Amino acid sequence: MKILYGDMTWPEVKEAAEKGKVPLIPVGSTEQHGLHLPTRTDALLAYEICKAAAMEIPEMTVVMPPVNYGYNEHHLDFPATIHISYETLIRFVIDIGKSLAHHGFRKMIIVNGHGSNAALMEIAARRITLETPAICASLTYLSLAPEVFDILEGESAHGGELETSLMLYVEPKLVDMSKARRDWNFPKSRFIRWGVEAGQKSFGISGGRVQFMDWWSRLSSTGVLGDPTKASREKGKKAFKSYVASLVEFIREFRAREVPPRKDHH
Repeated sequence: MKILYGDMTWPEVKEAAEKGKVPLIPVGSTEQHGLHLPTRTDALLAYEICKAAAMEIPEMTVVMPPVNYGYNEHHLDFPATIHISYETLIRFVIDIGKSLAHHGFRKMIIVNGHGSNAALMEIAARRITLETPAICASLTYLSLAPEVFDILEGESAHGGELETSLMLYVEPKLVDMSKARRDWNFPKSRFIRWGVEAGQKSFGISGGRVQFMDWWSRLSSTGVLGDPTKASREKGKKAFKSYVASLVEFIREFRAREVPPRKDHH
């Protein structure tokens, strides 16, 4: 049974829509990830997690080709980052959803792998729901399984222990651990938190109470914010499987969700 939308013929897509399959739309970025990780880290991880989830429930879902670029102007001081404006990215993903709705899909999920895309993907999902007969949810996979943070030892925000561990599991040949360096120059704050500090796992990857983003070169000399030297393939395997299991659970729930008719109370 095919799980990749890009591998399907149009009659197979038509059949997938008729069966009520839920398209997963992976969204990532192409940006610097320090000295040791490739620029496609975010897009690759989101796509692989979607594929692994779909392999478990192929009768329920289909995986769209990934959106490989994201909103990441704050990384442009480092070579390699490709930045897409927020207006363009939001509209691009909305158009994907509108096309899927036009073809008969009535439920879809945006699976984001890049932190700065999160608010934009929430807007895109809302607009798809409000502008089509379909409903759309958005999520950032890093927030799907809080238990993952319990296995980490060091800091992790960008290119740190978590992403490096995931890459060591998913695509180890793209990781150069000989160049991994700890880089954690994050000002102490009770309110702003961009990742996981050692010993403070409960905050999660972006659990700050105040939203704020700065130019990345003010925070990091390597492009990393975290400690990739603590990464391991075994940690990556545990994290990957936790994210996949949570995504599968949500797909099942969302696919079964009842969608009652709207009521105009004017």
